[in-house]
Amino acid sequence: DVFGSTLDDPLSQCYKKLGCSINRVVEDSEDYKMILKYLEKTYEPVKVGDVVYSATVERIYAVESSALPSYDEIKKLPNKVLLWCGTRSSNLLRHLRDGFVPAVCHIPVPGYMFGKAIVCSDAAAEAALYGFTAVDRPEGYLVLAVASLGKEIQEITGTPGSEDVKRMEEKKMGVKGVGRKTTDPSEHFTWRDGVTVPCGKLVPSTNKDGPLEYNEYAVYDPKQVSIAFLVGVKYEEQNMEVVPDE
Repeated sequence: DVFGSTLDDPLSQCYKKLGCSINRVVEDSEDYKMILKYLEKTYEPVKVGDVVYSATVERIYAVESSALPSYDEIKKLPNKVLLWCGTRSSNLLRHLRDGFVPAVCHIPVPGYMFGKAIVCSDAAAEAALYGFTAVDRPEGYLVLAVASLGKEIQEITGTPGSEDVKRMEEKKMGVKGVGRKTTDPSEHFTWRDGVTVPCGKLVPSTNKDGPLEYNEYAVYDPKQVSIAFLVGVKYEEQNMEVVPDE
């Protein structure tokens, strides 16, 4: 446990109030190697403002939260996928205590174009854009969550209309927004308990004119998403030019 058996420590008291267990994943474990591979395969330098950043893994934590649902509940559900979620470090405590809740935004932009949904990605590069902190605070966290996409998954290639969004919200559908880049499906594999890890090199998709750069997955029921890992990363400025999509 990250705080061990410390007593009368203010940080320890705050940790207890989170109602979750956070444990360091050792570097020679299969989980650590899997996560490192997943990040390296699905990350590419991201541009924030005029600066390009890489991200390197510094530490990984396994999370068991008392917030619903538990992993034992999630593993009974169909179409389970391990996905990246980007969030500001300032929001992490809330997510660890309460779990993920659907985003509320009425503007059809990437990250919010699915309405009141929990949105994740199979690309670490996508999550890194949301998890970036600041130039003078290069450390951040990416979240890996197990999401059940339900019995049927709807794929969309464009921006859904308001009626489509309303229908997806009401039916609590599992939705995959196909990006201009996708992970190579030939490299995907199954982790424990039938969880799919869409780990593969980022390659151009057939949806070259879509609004999303990377695949995004929308889940409308918080009971279908459970945080599994926190991945501590360090963003480092790169002296390179990002080639725009053709």
